Amino acid sequence: MSSASIAVRERRPRAVRVFPILSVTAWVTTVLLVLVGSIVRVTGSGLGCPDWPLCYGQAIPPGFASAWVEFSHRLFAAAASIQIFGLAAIAWREYRRERWVLRPALAVAGLLMAQIGLGGLHVILENPPETGLVHTGLAMLIVGILALQLARSAQPTRRLAESAQPSLVDTRLPALITVTAAASYLLLLTGSLVTRSGASLACLDFPFCGAAEQATQRLVELHMLHRLVAATVAGLTIGVVAWMLRLRTDPGLHRFAIVLSVLLVIQVGLGIANVLLRLPMGTRVLHLTLGATFWSALVVLWSVTRKSAGSKLESAAG
Repeated sequence: MSSASIAVRERRPRAVRVFPILSVTAWVTTVLLVLVGSIVRVTGSGLGCPDWPLCYGQAIPPGFASAWVEFSHRLFAAAASIQIFGLAAIAWREYRRERWVLRPALAVAGLLMAQIGLGGLHVILENPPETGLVHTGLAMLIVGILALQLARSAQPTRRLAESAQPSLVDTRLPALITVTAAASYLLLLTGSLVTRSGASLACLDFPFCGAAEQATQRLVELHMLHRLVAATVAGLTIGVVAWMLRLRTDPGLHRFAIVLSVLLVIQVGLGIANVLLRLPMGTRVLHLTLGATFWSALVVLWSVTRKSAGSKLESAAG
């Protein structure tokens, strides 16, 4: 056997071992990117770099805060992009027959290219709300697909998927999780719509609206729509958690149910705090970041309850 063929055989297992790790780091980096993007928005730094891809016509931005806040978002985007394209390359080379590995990796790479172009357009058009809403929607799709990739490749979630299967025979829990995850994504979109339309403080009280004097009927309706979807997601999540806790055969699902409950309680608390405390920056940033995390948790749970990880990933981990 030639030295070249031996080198290829050595490289491939290494790539397979790297893939689960890269799935985790890509998801973490992308959630951090969401956090930094939220900081950019709440600090009004969206035009800190008014051109793209450069900043004031130069590779390194000038030394004032808004430029560096916006530029840090671009740096996180670059870090996430490298990892996402790396996942796609490994999946294309090593997992072409594993559709649950290949398809998400290629899909997220395609969405990322669209997101990069949209991000540049968003800056060039000076941050109109329409492109901002689509930008957020695409970002959350990327986060969700990366969470799916993580669930299919990381060893803890694969073990949970295997142990959960006997508990899920003849139950409708996976269908309920599907509806809950879809509603969670809709909640993220309505939240972005509320923020970008200026409806965040159209209602000043909780649980009732207590409409602000200057708020139009449309803004009040948008705000209350977000609350309605949030209440729906909360109710569905409570149903999912209660169902999981009734499945006595799998402690892993019990632990996941507890984590999901904690995320829900914190997220609801942040949403209420945003209204009653009149949109402090910290809670606004955390609300979106935790929203992305909660959405990801539901995607992981959907994957865990649907199907165990691919056979090639299992053999590689062994």
